[in-house]
Amino acid sequence: MHSHISDDLLYAHADSVIDLAISNVSAGGLPFSAIIVNQSGNIIGKGVNQVASQLDCTAHAEIQAIRDASQNEKTASLKGTTLIASGEPCALCYMAIRVAGIMKVLFISDRHDAEKHSFDYLWTYKYLKNELFSDVKATQLQHDRKLLPFQIAET
Repeated sequence: MHSHISDDLLYAHADSVIDLAISNVSAGGLPFSAIIVNQSGNIIGKGVNQVASQLDCTAHAEIQAIRDASQNEKTASLKGTTLIASGEPCALCYMAIRVAGIMKVLFISDRHDAEKHSFDYLWTYKYLKNELFSDVKATQLQHDRKLLPFQIAET
């Protein structure tokens, strides 16, 4: 999947992302989380959706992870990194990913999984033009726990 990060490490990171999303739900948040890893596979940033708790419509998990990674790395450029998200990023997050220079996105649940669990942000994609994102590779990771954060949020 990635030239520097083994599939086993990516799957372990995906487990961490799912656990982070579940923790956010347990704390009253939404089932979205993200991490950013460097080319060696080390986690340099984490984030959960904090839109409600921070009263900030931009505090999506991916953006929070970008903010955390940028602070930790002391740079606004995250070129060459990989973002792993519990849910497929919305258009806002894809734009922030591109601006940050993140080259690869791996998501666990796709936009249709989210919509089926009452998180419908399909409308945001009409604002994206595919040619703008030709340098960002986005791929869905297959994971047997992919819907667990949504299922816990519904209970």
